[in-house]
Amino acid sequence: MDIITVFQCEDSLDGILTGVYEAWDSRLGHGAVRLETAAEANLELFCAYRQVKTDLEKAEKVLRTVRKRMGEEGEEAVCYAAACRDSRRADAIYRMIVLGLHLIDGREAVNCLQNENVSLVMKLRMKAWHEAHQLMGFLRFEELENGVLYGRIEPDCAALPLLAPHFADRYRQENWVIHDVGRQQLALHRTGKPWVLAEAGDLDASYLERRSPREEEFCRLWKSFCGTIAIEERRNPRCQRSLLPLHFRRYMTEFQ
Repeated sequence: MDIITVFQCEDSLDGILTGVYEAWDSRLGHGAVRLETAAEANLELFCAYRQVKTDLEKAEKVLRTVRKRMGEEGEEAVCYAAACRDSRRADAIYRMIVLGLHLIDGREAVNCLQNENVSLVMKLRMKAWHEAHQLMGFLRFEELENGVLYGRIEPDCAALPLLAPHFADRYRQENWVIHDVGRQQLALHRTGKPWVLAEAGDLDASYLERRSPREEEFCRLWKSFCGTIAIEERRNPRCQRSLLPLHFRRYMTEFQ
C-alpha cells in the first residue's frame, strides 16, 4: 500500500497557502499527498505526517500565482473558502489550485463544478461571503472614551479579514477596532492608514467596556427609536429570524 504524506498546516489562510506551497514543492506527486489543518488533524494508518510552519513569503507567492493564473474570482474563492470551518477545505483548496494551474485557462477552474473539490471550495466561498455580507450590515460600532469606534463580532467563519477592507474604505477617516471575540483577533485601523490584523490575547478588556458619555446617550436613543417604530400587530419573530439570525444579535445595540 502506498504511503500518503499528510502536510499539517496552521488553521489560517497563510497556513493553508504555505501548505499548498510545501505539498507542491515536495515533488511527491499530487496523488501521494494530502493537506489538512493541524486543528482538525486525525492520525491515520499508512500516512506520514509533516508539520508545516507558516511562511508569509511562501503564502504570498502562492496567492500571487493564483491571482495571475486563475484570476480574481479564483483568488477570492480560495480566500473565502479558507475562512470556513470545514475539515476538508485545505485539501480541496490545494486540489483546485492544482487543477487551475494545469488548465490552459486557469480562470475556468471555478466553473468546473463537476469536480468535487472545486464544488466544495465554491460552496464554502458562498457561505463565507454570505456571512461577511450580513456582518457588513449587522456590525454595531460603539464609541470608546478616547473616540475610537469599537465593534464586536463572533462569526462562524473567520470573517474579520473579509470585513476589514470594507470598513477601511467606508470609514477611512475614523479610528476603529473590530474584535472577533471567539478567535481573539482584532482588525485595527488608524485614520488614513492601512488596516492590520492583531492578536487580542494581551488586550485590556476592561478598557473596551468604557464607553464615552455621548455613546451611552446614543444607545438609549437608538433603542428608543427601534421600540417606537415597531408595530406590535405585525410582530413576526419567525420572519425576523430568517432575515436576522439569532447569532448576530449578541452584540447588536438594539437587542442588548
